[in-house]
Amino acid sequence: MAIYTFITDFKGGTYISQHHGRDLREACTQWRDGILSRGHIQLLDAKAFGQAFATDFEELPPVAIEGLTHVWTFQLLIEEDMLDVHIVQTEEAGEAAPNQVQMERTSYH
Repeated sequence: MAIYTFITDFKGGTYISQHHGRDLREACTQWRDGILSRGHIQLLDAKAFGQAFATDFEELPPVAIEGLTHVWTFQLLIEEDMLDVHIVQTEEAGEAAPNQVQMERTSYH
């Protein structure tokens, strides 16, 4: 399985996490489940996030960034706020992979 790094910006905070997946879709599902179960994004309404993901992800899935390899972006509109996500496949299947999901919050206030 590959490791995907998710860089999420929401309401002035930047949140970074890593998830394993056989493909991008599976990694995105792991990312969503992690947010719903851990609530690590400050000021995020988990119920509104889950609804936005269910709707927006199918209609506007991650889009590859032109000129880059294994890099995607997508956005979710959660109530009146935009959640921006950049995804980078940081490790190919078969390479050594850490067993933990890592998260960090950085604020730019």
